[in-house]
Amino acid sequence: MTITSLSASPGPLHLLLDPVIRTDLDRIDIRSHQSVLEIGVSPGEITARLAQLVGRFGSVTAVDHDTSRLTPTSVIDVQQRDLDRDLLPGTTDSYDHIVARWPYGPLRDPVDVLEQMIARLRPDGWLLLADITPTPPRIHRTPADDDTSLIDRMLHQIHHAFTGPDGTPTWPSDIATLLVDHGMVQHCVHTITETWTGNGPGCRVLVDIAAQLHPSRAGITDTDIDRFTGLMTDPRVLLASYERRVIHARKSK
Repeated sequence: MTITSLSASPGPLHLLLDPVIRTDLDRIDIRSHQSVLEIGVSPGEITARLAQLVGRFGSVTAVDHDTSRLTPTSVIDVQQRDLDRDLLPGTTDSYDHIVARWPYGPLRDPVDVLEQMIARLRPDGWLLLADITPTPPRIHRTPADDDTSLIDRMLHQIHHAFTGPDGTPTWPSDIATLLVDHGMVQHCVHTITETWTGNGPGCRVLVDIAAQLHPSRAGITDTDIDRFTGLMTDPRVLLASYERRVIHARKSK
């Protein structure tokens, strides 16, 4: 088994966040001819949806650390950026809406990135943010006690790959206060959890993520990952999912 560091690529985090982002896109009014900035594009499924919404005369600026899987079009402008070092594209009031998640672990200065986004957002535009909260998943049932211990270790390592060792989410924990302080109104913060059963779609996502964990992390071995993979196909396994957070807010006129 070849295992790479999860921090080197976005991996399948989009499989956890894209469904909730798609749901929230229906709550904001993205229209044809508009300009949208998307941050943390991953493979570009949300990008394609945004391009459909803005139409042939609109524009989507797709920003990611790794743009190798993205193809520019007449509507989609691909921009490679490391948010810990580079400024976001655009200037003041450049975009009608901004959609953001960052699948490369905690940001060095998330408040600065948030302020950049708000500055580039036009009045009355929507900001949509998504991330994984510090709340770890829970194990409800496994075939044996040894399985519980292994799954617990693996789930915590996967969680740390998303949030860092301290359980830090991408966006600040006091995000609602920051949004209000920066002139954002009509904001909503909501979290989503669900039950995952062995061999179901949620557990299959965990298998994909585990395959990218570095084997030396916290004593995780190839054997552990192989055993975890088998358990994630066992219908006797019952987990509570990672808690996903979605924030959307509108900039005051």
